[in-house]
Amino acid sequence: MLALTRGYQSVVDHLSVERLTLAQQTEQRFLSLQRINGVSNSTMDLDQTLEVITKVVAEELHADLCTIFFYDELQRMLTLRATNGPRPLGGMHFTLRLDEGYSGWVANKGRPLLVRDALADPHFSTEVRTYSSEYHGLMAIPIIFFGNAERLIGVISVQTVDPREFSGQERNFVEVVAGIVAINIENGRLYEQTDEQLRRKVHELATMHRVSSIIASTLNLDEVLQIIATQAVHLSGAERSCIFELDPEKRRLHVVAHYGLNSALVRGLQLEVGQCCAGRSVQTGRPSMAMDCFHNDEHCFISKDPGVSSEIHSVLCVPLQVKRKVLGCICIYSSHRHLLSPEQMQLVITFANEAAIAIENAQLYEETRRGLELKSILLRELHHRVKNNLATVAGILSLQRRRTRSPEVRQTLAESVNRVQGLAATHDLLAHEDVSEARVEEVARKIVGVANANLRPPDTHITFEVEPCPIVIPSRAVTILALVLNEMVSNAIKHGMAGLREGTVSIRGREEHGIVIVQVIDTGTRLKQLEPGEEESSEGLGLSLIKNLIGDLGGTFALWHKGDTDRTVAEVRFPLAPPRPKSQPGKQ
Repeated sequence: MLALTRGYQSVVDHLSVERLTLAQQTEQRFLSLQRINGVSNSTMDLDQTLEVITKVVAEELHADLCTIFFYDELQRMLTLRATNGPRPLGGMHFTLRLDEGYSGWVANKGRPLLVRDALADPHFSTEVRTYSSEYHGLMAIPIIFFGNAERLIGVISVQTVDPREFSGQERNFVEVVAGIVAINIENGRLYEQTDEQLRRKVHELATMHRVSSIIASTLNLDEVLQIIATQAVHLSGAERSCIFELDPEKRRLHVVAHYGLNSALVRGLQLEVGQCCAGRSVQTGRPSMAMDCFHNDEHCFISKDPGVSSEIHSVLCVPLQVKRKVLGCICIYSSHRHLLSPEQMQLVITFANEAAIAIENAQLYEETRRGLELKSILLRELHHRVKNNLATVAGILSLQRRRTRSPEVRQTLAESVNRVQGLAATHDLLAHEDVSEARVEEVARKIVGVANANLRPPDTHITFEVEPCPIVIPSRAVTILALVLNEMVSNAIKHGMAGLREGTVSIRGREEHGIVIVQVIDTGTRLKQLEPGEEESSEGLGLSLIKNLIGDLGGTFALWHKGDTDRTVAEVRFPLAPPRPKSQPGKQ
């Protein structure tokens, strides 16, 4: 009896250790997927994102090499895009044809490949031998986007130096990673079909609603729900799952995703709230578990398929809720004649919460997208009308300039026309580009074009150079920077180039620690008598405008002569983020 008790206790301890190990492994997998999901939705560029993904996958599976190939539909070729370890002989330009090597085989067949020793297979060993080290264990998964039509994105492979049998859970993990990569790439492809600024807004909107989970990496609800249905089955130990969505007007449930069930059984299926386990779970708003209920419930759709109902003995239904609003439910079906454990039930509840968030995010996304479209149209129309009004003002000033006989008045009117036309050019830029931001380089080119047409003396040859500057600033800073640049360029032409037949005016911009630095450099000799770093002391209208305007952005202005290069530099600095408003006295 004592031996039997000890044996029983040993089995119980062994099962506890296995359960604890599985829970720890599951938690670690979740953390790895959260990290991959976070990187996929960050502002990091694609190549860096893929490099991080390969490293995370290799670390999680304790593998020696992880590679990602992308498929080119036009050339029908696979190209290596990322790896965590050594590169093949062709480096990052290594390519494979369809059905060439194990990557080409997986891409051509569209299904996973798990091989204990890839070097033992002549068809796969050719690709393995392109690396400096010999890799035996192999798992390759196709990266496929399942939208309206399946589209091959590429192949992700995991390899080990020693022969290895990869488990089903490891395969599932890599398949989820492949799904994240596919969704990320598909989102990028969709964004490229629109203008760059709209893609930026969509990305910011998606980032606002992103959560640290698998489903937040895409707004494709069908793909998200299918991943949840699949992973809920694998991680709960069940065989089948089904996700229902509630139609609040008709008070009916319909299937939006399933795993392990006959498509003909669930296609067009609708359940009344209160019918079947799923309907009752939605009605009460609480999870429910039952065993062998299919034979006694006339409304249960599972009972309509004897082949399926004979294999299922227990079911867990969990409502999908967001802020106490029931959106549907997820049901897990098992062949075991026992209720799910608290750990399994909590896992399904977690998946249910993720599914509910996915549905809510999709609805919020569509509503916000329509609002952004309307706002963009209205703001573009506003900028267009302001531009037209400014053009009218500039035309009136130009007409007055041509009629006046005083050179001083004519010069003053010319400067005013230049300022107004600079503002008009800026509003024209915002009317055609993003209504809320623009690049420094684009603003500079607009101002240079206006100044060159209005202020350059006809008998001089001045070359204008605008260096590339991808810094993006908000619309308020765009308007102020346009006025400031207009004055700086005007001063360079009027004062810096005074008495010269030819010269060069250069505009360059950069960012240092969140500070935008824009310089106007001319080859004139206006400040030649000053020491390097010494500021210009005159307080003309142009310099006064510059200092006051740039001060509104929390920035500074400086003007000096560089003796080593014999050039005059006018520089403004302002924070990329808008300055915080000053607190009023007496307020905390």
